[in-house]
Amino acid sequence: MDIKKDVFLDSTILYVEDDLEIIRSVSGVIDKIFKKVHLAYDGKEGLETFIKYQDQIDAVVTDIYMPNMTGIEMLENIKEIDYDIPIIIVSAFTDTEYLISAINSGVDGFLVKPLHMKLLLKQLEKSLKIRYYENEIKRKDEIMYQQSKLAAMGEMIGNIAHQWRQPLNSIGTLMLQLETKTDMDLLDNDDIYNTVHKTNSIISHMSKTIDDFRNFFKPNKEKVNFKLKDIFNSIVSIVTAQLSNHNIELTITSKDEIEYFGYQNELKQVILNIINNAKDAIISNKIEDGKIEVDITLIEDILKISIDDNAGGIDESIMDKIFEPYFTTKFKSQGTGIGLYMSKMIIEKNMKGSLTVKNDNDGAVFIIELPIKGSCE
Repeated sequence: MDIKKDVFLDSTILYVEDDLEIIRSVSGVIDKIFKKVHLAYDGKEGLETFIKYQDQIDAVVTDIYMPNMTGIEMLENIKEIDYDIPIIIVSAFTDTEYLISAINSGVDGFLVKPLHMKLLLKQLEKSLKIRYYENEIKRKDEIMYQQSKLAAMGEMIGNIAHQWRQPLNSIGTLMLQLETKTDMDLLDNDDIYNTVHKTNSIISHMSKTIDDFRNFFKPNKEKVNFKLKDIFNSIVSIVTAQLSNHNIELTITSKDEIEYFGYQNELKQVILNIINNAKDAIISNKIEDGKIEVDITLIEDILKISIDDNAGGIDESIMDKIFEPYFTTKFKSQGTGIGLYMSKMIIEKNMKGSLTVKNDNDGAVFIIELPIKGSCE
């Protein structure tokens, strides 16, 4: 694999130069090498172009001394928008004051005119490699996140099946009673009204279940105020049927009415993932009278959520691997191994908290800690 070629083909450059002859000669070369090259003819136009395409531009190459706005003024404004953007200064202007200003503004390189293309490309390769690898990591994380959501959706469908089995059986029983009374000429208006009322009540409960499941996958990247009690009520409504089916008891303890300001659905998904993992471990280890206990406490400015089970704990030889992407102790048909990895990413990167695990006497204990200071609006 030619990494240098990949880096260039994946990168978009903003080239700012007021000399049209230089622009023509340089752009004629770099146009064929990079994914895209945006051209600007002075600092003001360069800044406007960067603002317009800032999500696409990976590096800036600029002259210093230009009309309307100097390269130094432009890069200072650009750095306020994206401090990490690589910027390379190309200039014949040798004024020490300008050079010092460029260095203080955080430029990645300084090349002197007349410009040698090999030196420019070498400097760009060096500056763009870091950004290229960062983008590769983001792309892989996005793929894993999508895979994680698909795996979670499969889990959800299983939960829906368990949640709906009993209500559907109840509706079937009501219909059978109605049919039997009709065949025996024992049906009256009260029977019809009672059956309709009970059926509507069951359907309403099933509809609420669907809303709970749908809300889990509703895209919501905005922080909101929410009560911890509310998200656990939602989780209980989703998992209770499956847990009961395997004789697993779920208890939730919270001494305080705790509010939090953050990503509600993402926190739900993390907690649900840990509970489902505990359920799977209890079933896999054939634990009778399985237990999952959730303890929610507020210790000074830290929200602490502990989730422990009695499934026997995690083998110490793999304890340091369980948060790695694609690591799994399940069969391939049962899991992707990315649930705990994505859970840790959500808690630690998105919510600035921590997700850790340890063993106690009976099983594993997952601990979520989130800073709550200043979180509630």
